Amino acid sequence: MQRVRKIVGLAPLAGFTESAFRRLARELGADFTWTELISGDFILSRGINHPQFHIFFEERPLRFQLQGSKTKNLVEAAQKVLYSLKPEGLDLNAGCPARKVIKTGAGAALLTNLPLLFEIAKNLAEIAHSFGSNFSVKFRLGFAEDELEKITETLLKAGVDILALHPRTASQGFSGRARWERIRDLVKMVGGEVLVLGSGDITCLSDLERFFKNTKAHGALIGRAALKRPWIFYEWKQKHEINFSLKERLELLRRLESYLKAYRSSEEVLKTLKLWIPKFLKGLPGKRKILPLVLKASTLSDFWQALHLLASSTDAKYK
Repeated sequence: MQRVRKIVGLAPLAGFTESAFRRLARELGADFTWTELISGDFILSRGINHPQFHIFFEERPLRFQLQGSKTKNLVEAAQKVLYSLKPEGLDLNAGCPARKVIKTGAGAALLTNLPLLFEIAKNLAEIAHSFGSNFSVKFRLGFAEDELEKITETLLKAGVDILALHPRTASQGFSGRARWERIRDLVKMVGGEVLVLGSGDITCLSDLERFFKNTKAHGALIGRAALKRPWIFYEWKQKHEINFSLKERLELLRRLESYLKAYRSSEEVLKTLKLWIPKFLKGLPGKRKILPLVLKASTLSDFWQALHLLASSTDAKYK
């Protein structure tokens, strides 16, 4: 990652940022991608022979995100990942507010135990560096209260290379406004010692431009908005907004399907496409008419036949 230009990458999103979408995001201009959070314990019990661990050259540079609360297990899992998958970066999730993650002491729960956060981060930084990868922590302002200064001091002492901040507390979830001014505060705090990436409330190109102007961050992460507008990375490169037609969006969905087929069964591909189609059609007229019929499809052939028939019947609306 370079300090000279502003970089924009795909944020980690559970259930979505698997290999296929990472490849599509890179193809559309994302500077880097990020895996969804993956439990260190899962890696130790199941190994890495699983669809979540498929990585292709086209989706690199890649950051691999681990979550957990047991230092020894996380280090062992990191060794397996770094040795076998060779990601460009290793990341610790210290920001996920999901209850099932929090109750294990992982994710944003680590922000309530800074000595443990320091221990885990220090050990993961050392193992990442020994494999030639950099190390980051993706985190929030705090769990229930803003404790950015304390958390930042802890992570800098642990030897992190990149700080990725979502400027809300874990208790907020995704409610309220992302406090971009705290990302700017973080940039001032680190004084160029590490790279600062930020995320939150970036939904379009104009948001992205305002984000960099207001935060002075080295890079931005786009998550939920990229699910509905994966071409936002292309817009950033071109410096102007682009409205994709239905035909163009379906072409993206076709590419996503081809990438999924490289490592998933037809049944799994269909299930995944059904998750994506509501997002790919976001903002287009006629969506309510299209979705129920498409989602009833029992095969990939039926899925595409329904889409093309409905697209042709409403073609005038989508041009």
